Amino acid sequence: MAKWMAYLLWSLSLLLSWQAQAAVDITSPSVVINPASQVEVLEDDSAQLSIHRLLEQGEALSWRPLQQEVPNFGFTRSAWWLKMELENGSPAPLRRHLELASPLPDFIDAYAVDSQGRVLQQWSTGSRRPFASRPVSHHSFVLPIYMGPNETRQLFIRLASHDGLLPAMPLLLMDDVSFLERTQTKLMAYSVLYGGLLALLLYNLLTFLATREKAFLYSVFCLGAFLLFNFTLRGFGYQFLWPEWPRFNHQMLLLSTCLLYVALTLFSIDYLSLKRQAPRLAKGLMVLTGGLIISVLPSFIGYFAWVVQAMLPLTIGYALLLLGTSAWLSSRGDGLAQIFLLGWSGLMVGIVLYSLRLGGFLPYGLGTEYALEIGAAFGFLLLAFGLACKINRLKQAKLEAERKTYELQRTLNHKLESKVHQRTYELEQANRKLAAMVRTDPLTGLLNRRQFEAQINEEIQRRQRDGKPLLFAMMDIDDFKPFNDTYGHQAGDEVLLEVANLLKAHFRRAGDRLFRLGGEEFGILLEADSLDAGRFSLERFRHALQQLQIPHEASRHGVVTGSFGLVCCDEYNQLPSAMAVYRQADQAMYEAKQISRNRVVTRALVAEM
Repeated sequence: MAKWMAYLLWSLSLLLSWQAQAAVDITSPSVVINPASQVEVLEDDSAQLSIHRLLEQGEALSWRPLQQEVPNFGFTRSAWWLKMELENGSPAPLRRHLELASPLPDFIDAYAVDSQGRVLQQWSTGSRRPFASRPVSHHSFVLPIYMGPNETRQLFIRLASHDGLLPAMPLLLMDDVSFLERTQTKLMAYSVLYGGLLALLLYNLLTFLATREKAFLYSVFCLGAFLLFNFTLRGFGYQFLWPEWPRFNHQMLLLSTCLLYVALTLFSIDYLSLKRQAPRLAKGLMVLTGGLIISVLPSFIGYFAWVVQAMLPLTIGYALLLLGTSAWLSSRGDGLAQIFLLGWSGLMVGIVLYSLRLGGFLPYGLGTEYALEIGAAFGFLLLAFGLACKINRLKQAKLEAERKTYELQRTLNHKLESKVHQRTYELEQANRKLAAMVRTDPLTGLLNRRQFEAQINEEIQRRQRDGKPLLFAMMDIDDFKPFNDTYGHQAGDEVLLEVANLLKAHFRRAGDRLFRLGGEEFGILLEADSLDAGRFSLERFRHALQQLQIPHEASRHGVVTGSFGLVCCDEYNQLPSAMAVYRQADQAMYEAKQISRNRVVTRALVAEM
């Protein structure tokens, strides 16, 4: 029994080896061939094996049959060699195109070798090389292979990665007609997809401009991010937009993925009203999105494979969280959530089918090839329908709110009639307060600059009639700007308030008037009969201000102080207006500042006694 089992296993291995080494017959026209069953693979751990060493060592190398329909080596630091034998059984020369149907492999080196071991054709291309290195201008990699009549030729393909990721790469062998038909079909499909999504994007944009509803703006963001992602993923961005920037192409792929997650998060939170219905789930979604954004950052310094590895668990968690959230809201009877769940499920099914096709677990076909795009189109169309339902719901809510508002207004009209007198009284009080606010400075409560001019002009006329002198002083807080820079504007406002309160406490005569003239400048109209009396009052105040001991490390005195300029005038033809009085007091105050600050400088404009 054991002998029979051993013989059976040996026969099976011999059969597999023979199948792997069988040549691929390329004679039949208009046929698309997947040669994976006749491909052998070799792992080069050192990534140093060249085509010449490969040909020299020949069958001594440990070639083994490819066990997958689609070559998929995943995360690996090794270089991988593919070998297949092509046979032209016709009496005419043939050209065939071998499409490596993925735009993502970093480095591809291919060699066509004849039966004598001579390299007849050679290609060096890949997504990490300029687009011009591709023998055929195509969004994926296409190798044109020329074979003579009744000729057999071996094809060696070396796949290597930049930093440890070799994505799945279907192999398709076809003639010119099949290649042209396949390319045209794909371009037509992508044109329909991109055109439809772009039309939906423009419609949502115009709807947003008309309604100002944020959900439409976020849907525009989603559609734009997906278009950019898919355009880059399928290789069109590298082909048409940045063909000389291979590194930027990889960064753009991950960046567009990140933008898609951000857009989807914003849309989902707004569409499902998660901040109101499930604030914790909204925060969790934002945290996962932040993690995805952070995980993309290493791609800008060349770590592409590491980023993909980091994004995989975050992406799975993100998808499950969004799926679970929409399912939970759907179970509560939320119609918008039910539409979202159906659309999101369609998109996820497309992603899963496309991933399984890339991994070789599903056969290569029209449905699996375009599963991602079909799922996305299905999802976006449903979400557009959901947005229309959301707008209709908002419209109904608005009408209901307007109805309730109207009923409430009718009820309030009866109550308002009884409060007219009370409101009138309150309005009069408010007018009085407003008049006081117009006259006073809002911070200090002192009279403002406008009142200064009016009252000083009145006092000049009154005191000129009475034959009494006019005493007016200006005060400026010393080094106030450095104080604000050191302690902040809040502390500066507190100092202004303390100075105003101290002014009110010292100048309480019936004729005294206090003004805030701007910034840290104050004006004092003194009810005094002489220059000495006015100076005495100011000195008392200056001393009291210094005794407050408000710290001021930028001042030479170490505390907050003030400089004063006092004008005493009974020759009113010299000071005929408030502005003339202001200028004289201002000059005296600046003399005080220039001398040493924290002092009173007087200026008398009086007749000879």
